[in-house]
Amino acid sequence: MKRSNLRLRFLYFIFLSIVLIVIGNVFFVTIGKKHLRSNTSLDDYIYSVSNVEETIFASRGNIYEASGTIVAQDVQTYDIICFLDPDRLSSGNEIAYVDNPSYTASMLAPILEMDAQDIYDILTDSRDLYQTELGANGRNLSEEQRDAILAIPDLHGIGFRNSYRRYYPYGEVFSPQLLGFAQSDESGKLVGKLGLEAYLNDELSGTDGSHSYQQDKHGFILPGMYDETIPAIDGFDIYLTIDLSIQEALTTALDTTIEYKNASRAWAAVVEIDTGKILAWGQYPSYDPNHLRSDDVQVNFGSQLAYEPGSVMKSVIYASAMDLGVYDGDALFDSSSYCYTETTARTYSDHSLGCIHNVSFREWGDIPLDYGLIYSSNVATATLLSQYVGIENYSKYLERFHLYQRVNSDGIDEIAGYTNYDNSPIDKITATYGQGSSTTMLQLLQAYTAIFGNGEMVKPYFIDKIVDPNSEKIVYQGRRTVTDTPISKETASQMQDLLRRVVSDPEGTCRHYAANSVEVMGKTGTSEIPMDGTYAEDDNIISCMLGFPYEDPKYMLYFAYVSPETVYYNYEIKPIPDLIDRIALLENLSIPEEGTESGTYLKRYEMPSLLSLSRNEAEIKMDQYEADLYLIGDGNRIIAQIPQKGDDLYTGEKVFLLTDGDTVSIPDFTGWTRKDLINYWSLTKLPIVIDGYGVVYEQSLSPGSIADKKQEISVRLHEIHYPEQKNENSDTESDE
Repeated sequence: MKRSNLRLRFLYFIFLSIVLIVIGNVFFVTIGKKHLRSNTSLDDYIYSVSNVEETIFASRGNIYEASGTIVAQDVQTYDIICFLDPDRLSSGNEIAYVDNPSYTASMLAPILEMDAQDIYDILTDSRDLYQTELGANGRNLSEEQRDAILAIPDLHGIGFRNSYRRYYPYGEVFSPQLLGFAQSDESGKLVGKLGLEAYLNDELSGTDGSHSYQQDKHGFILPGMYDETIPAIDGFDIYLTIDLSIQEALTTALDTTIEYKNASRAWAAVVEIDTGKILAWGQYPSYDPNHLRSDDVQVNFGSQLAYEPGSVMKSVIYASAMDLGVYDGDALFDSSSYCYTETTARTYSDHSLGCIHNVSFREWGDIPLDYGLIYSSNVATATLLSQYVGIENYSKYLERFHLYQRVNSDGIDEIAGYTNYDNSPIDKITATYGQGSSTTMLQLLQAYTAIFGNGEMVKPYFIDKIVDPNSEKIVYQGRRTVTDTPISKETASQMQDLLRRVVSDPEGTCRHYAANSVEVMGKTGTSEIPMDGTYAEDDNIISCMLGFPYEDPKYMLYFAYVSPETVYYNYEIKPIPDLIDRIALLENLSIPEEGTESGTYLKRYEMPSLLSLSRNEAEIKMDQYEADLYLIGDGNRIIAQIPQKGDDLYTGEKVFLLTDGDTVSIPDFTGWTRKDLINYWSLTKLPIVIDGYGVVYEQSLSPGSIADKKQEISVRLHEIHYPEQKNENSDTESDE
């Protein structure tokens, strides 16, 4: 009996020991994540099987123009996901995977603009995967595309992930050459590819966050599992010096000049003289960063195109002579053809090295040096070089004006150009009137800030400030940067007096650039385009550098275009004086009094608040402002407005008032600008698709139609057309 009890106790002890060992092993594995017998860590295995790491992309910073309007921002899109695992669970008994690849491919193809066979191949070649994506065409889908896919009957296993794309509300109008663009990389993150978007990519990108969690084999997160989120830190916001209103006016002038002058290319900029702020920068052809094409011209003509600038360079040799104290504007010189020696000195013998001439061999006899610039005489600048300034001194002034050197402005991609000044005598002479050596528009803009200003040369820039939206702290502030002082304040003032006469004199080559609103000073230029060791026969570069108002110079405009014309380069340039008048109005410069010959008299007002007023009350209140009023919707109460309270309002400007009604009828968009359309869209959120630039001439929905937020409205724009004009003083030709 005792032996039986002992045996039972022994067996019980053995059983209990085994149970404790098993429980201990389970406990050790569960808590310690280590196999007891083999001492193998299970961390890596558990992590690879059940842990998920997801990146939370930071929102890319917004980019604003000078007055605070967004010109680049993120907009939500959707990436399509195709689930392929037949074991994928769903709520209820619905099929949760792509069970019919052929049908799925045929339905998705037209919406994604893909070939059905390509989609089918992706779906069938990836059957061993839990899920797959459909490449670039399956990313950044619009809400309309997503809704169209969701509406397909019997389509199984399709899901969506939120994503973002970069949106540029003003498209090609708002200087994509400076702004650049950002696109999604393979991971779905927006990355700057060109321009400011690339230059400040780190600042705009912010810091991505993460979501780390554990899930079971079916993708469910169970209570008690690891789940940690590190929030993303959004990118910095960028504020530019570019003014949207001036930029739009510049773009209009470029577009109309292209047609008006039969031009193939054009580029231009507006700069604040004292500070160097770039207020507008554009070119033709341009591109729309929202809809990139393989043949888009993405070269920045203003900084990456080096060319012979022509007679705008004559201001430099004149300023050099004045600054050296050797200039007498009344001194006479012989304006006939200039034949030169090895030292560039003038000779009348038959043994000269060669001769230079004024355009079309024009001669005016003995005339004052002042008129050498007013008439844009090549002989005048040759005379200044050889008899007054000297070769070495002029070389120093070219250096002091930083010509043929990179400007290094806010990450703008640029080239330096080249100079032949140190070569033969003819190269030294032609450098005084802008041939033989090449510069960029950016270099010329910097140089002329000294001539139109107080002698100090300031660097053009377009990044006003960078702001951390998380703390509203300014992390970078753009500022005036003096790069050199090539001439004295007195020299600058003397040059401004003479450049004013180039515009105001009846025979001045710049007289056709005179504006109605302000007094302008300036210099024209024409030059040939080098090609295969000679010059192109069919194209010339026509340009002008203008400063205004003369009494207190604040703004400068450079404008250039390539045209096959051979004479009358600087005639019939109405878009440019119109642009100056528009800038003068926008910047509240001297505007002609009512009744003068300047044309329509424009007034500036301060926009009042119309919120909560009735339709009738709003109309009565706006009578005094001479605005073009648009009431949106069939409601009776105003709930939103553009312009906002306190904004500038000009005679004839469109004012949009959104009412509290549900029904919106489509207006007649004819004659509207892109800015008008965007203002209208910002209140209505109607799906308006804009094609072209200039003003509206065609719309897909007729005026009076009832708007449907799901129906796309196509609007087409074209350039403003100017009437044909006849040449005046047709016996006078171009300046070079």
